[in-house]
Amino acid sequence: MRVPVLVVIFLVFGVVGGIWWGNTRHMDFMTPPTEQRLDEIRKNVETQLAGMERVEIPLAPEPIAAVAEEPLPVIPPEPIKPPVELGDLKAPLTLQTYGERTPQGSEAMIELAKALEANDEFPRALLAWERVLDLTKPTPDQAPVAVNGIKRIRPTLPDWNRETKSAIEVQLQVSAGKNLTKALPAILTAVVKEMEKASSGIVKIKTITTKITATNKNASSVTISMKGFAKKSSTIEPIISTATPENLRQELLKLGFQLISKQLREHTAYTPIPALADGEDPRDALTYRVTRLCWSEFATGLNLPPKKKD
Repeated sequence: MRVPVLVVIFLVFGVVGGIWWGNTRHMDFMTPPTEQRLDEIRKNVETQLAGMERVEIPLAPEPIAAVAEEPLPVIPPEPIKPPVELGDLKAPLTLQTYGERTPQGSEAMIELAKALEANDEFPRALLAWERVLDLTKPTPDQAPVAVNGIKRIRPTLPDWNRETKSAIEVQLQVSAGKNLTKALPAILTAVVKEMEKASSGIVKIKTITTKITATNKNASSVTISMKGFAKKSSTIEPIISTATPENLRQELLKLGFQLISKQLREHTAYTPIPALADGEDPRDALTYRVTRLCWSEFATGLNLPPKKKD
């Protein structure tokens, strides 16, 4: 059986109103409490608070004054480098090309080589890279950059001198012990070809082989020296080492590199060539660290008559 809505509403209001009336009909909401009553209320509150634990409420921290941020330093923009002056790109090339720029230093020469390479002027770029090595004084960090530039370009270009008749002739004299006699001819032929190729065809090498001298009876020793073909040409003091048939080729190339670098260091004003590093291929050193200009000066110097003694 459903209860009518009006009955429900009447009952709700009746219950709420009855409870309110029963609890508040004796209360006086209009008359303010007397001082005696207020005093009783205060005492009751103090009695209740006395039995409670006091909790200290921390004061709010004082606001921290904002620190004025220092302005970031103004970094001036890097100055724009002026374009590298490439010079007359139609001028004929010589082994001394760009030598007149060496007073500017190795860094400027490196920038020139990079600019020439970027403009696809590879023959000129190779000459500029070579000038870094032979006519400037590159730092230990700059020299490998120049060598890498030469390695990058040199194999892509033809030999500087492709006419055998115009090559500068020098003579390579080799003395070897009996343990190396059989292996020497074939290896020496290969070594000469590698050295001529390393010079870019500038130098023509002829060989003379002899038996080991009486003063050096080591059967595994090898001695090499070089001289020119001109009348009364200069002779390089021999360099001696020990070798086995297995490493004879490397040893001959190493001795050849030592002869050339020694001659250039003692008789020219070119930048000294650093010694071979451990494990470095002497063929690569002859090709990429002895510039074509130095090869030419080396062979030309051998064919000059020796200076007269005072």
